[in-house]
Amino acid sequence: MGSRNIAHRGSLHAWLAAAALFAFLMIFTEGEALAGAEGDPPFSDTAGTVFDIIQKGDPTAFVCLDASGRGERQIWDKRVDGEPVVNAYLFHARFSDGTNIEVAVNPEFGSREAAEKEASRYTAALGQLPTSLRRGINRVSVHEGRKSFHAGTGQIVFYAGTATERESYNHLEESIFHEAVHASWDAEHRLVPAWVKAQRDDGGFLTSYASRSPDREDLSETALFAFAILYHPDRLPPADTEATLKAVPNRIAYIRGLLPPDKPLFVDDGPPQGCAAKSVD
Repeated sequence: MGSRNIAHRGSLHAWLAAAALFAFLMIFTEGEALAGAEGDPPFSDTAGTVFDIIQKGDPTAFVCLDASGRGERQIWDKRVDGEPVVNAYLFHARFSDGTNIEVAVNPEFGSREAAEKEASRYTAALGQLPTSLRRGINRVSVHEGRKSFHAGTGQIVFYAGTATERESYNHLEESIFHEAVHASWDAEHRLVPAWVKAQRDDGGFLTSYASRSPDREDLSETALFAFAILYHPDRLPPADTEATLKAVPNRIAYIRGLLPPDKPLFVDDGPPQGCAAKSVD
């Protein structure tokens, strides 16, 4: 309950701080101000940015991790370019808003204790996601190695070596946010007429990565910057905020509808389960 109250107060503060920025955005979405959007994107990709948008001290809805034994899971693995079945170590991450995510850890980690330690690297950041993103994630899986993270509807796959690299420049949380958009929002939003129209009206892209794969990566790449502007406007330099609003104002407005800054990040999605229910009791 405490994390929800903190998140609510924080979101209201962010809404006040973002109000002037949103007014600026609306100027760009009217008339002919989109002319400057075309051309080279202002950023290369979200994975390579230095912005610490989601910080370790931010509120998290994560409560606890339930061990669930072992079980066979078919998990895509970029290291073998296939989807082998592994007898994974299984856990359930429990959150105060009632959401739950299965965590499947590759048995190559060697023991339940090592698997639980690895699973725990991701749970606080998963708890920092808005409920609207976290509720769409059914399972996250973890392999060793240094391949790039990837996601499909309802699922995210992490690689431990890559996680360590992202942690080294405070970017693991942002990477998880990016993949969560794929897992939770892509199927419903990335190809709908309103989003496609926003892309067309903006006339350009926020990142080079998004421009190379507009159907697949544009929503995830844009959503992280939108989240920063709407909830943590002080964490982007003013020049980069202006560049973002100038490049993709219509897409920021679309995402604002998914993440209204006057609403709390965490909302009740049902009663807490497992060890989270026990902690409430």
